Amino acid sequence: MKKAEYKNSIQSRKKITSTYLTLLIEMGDEFTVTDLVKRAGINRGTFYLHFKNLQDVSIYIENELAENFQEIEIDFRQYDIDKSPEVILDKLNDILNRDLKYYKLFLTASDNNQLLEKIKKSILKLISNNFKVMKYVTNYENFKIAVQYIVGGVVNTYADWFKGNIDCELKDMSTFLANLIRSGLKGIISYNAY
Repeated sequence: MKKAEYKNSIQSRKKITSTYLTLLIEMGDEFTVTDLVKRAGINRGTFYLHFKNLQDVSIYIENELAENFQEIEIDFRQYDIDKSPEVILDKLNDILNRDLKYYKLFLTASDNNQLLEKIKKSILKLISNNFKVMKYVTNYENFKIAVQYIVGGVVNTYADWFKGNIDCELKDMSTFLANLIRSGLKGIISYNAY
């Protein structure tokens, strides 16, 4: 009985968050808890069992997505971003493929800029704290500019792919991006210096 309750709880939260994102796309932030529970086909008690208010749903979604993207941190520590960017992008694809529909909902919702910025800052921090790579950086200021440009471009490219603005397979896009990352960091990181 415990497992069924747990599974139902996960399903209820998923239904609430998906409906929240759908309403955000359709109505901006001009909807109420009543609108959400009607659309989700649940009662208010179920909503309030999981969340205090609509802002709580938004915070939950951000935290859940940010937590999923923290899995990439392990790959940042194990692989050189300039030599094996496809490893990191493949990990990102694995995370996204767990629930493409949900991520599409999120990335097409109007209020996602804040999370996209958090993701960019998190990735930039991971790269900057990777001493394995940083000890080979020949010009730190140029490296910062290149990484800022690359990370912003990658995150925005994925967002555009989910919005349907890029027509290719996710794997093909990430392979192309990996080659761009390798090219963009060439000359800024020099392994011959040691």
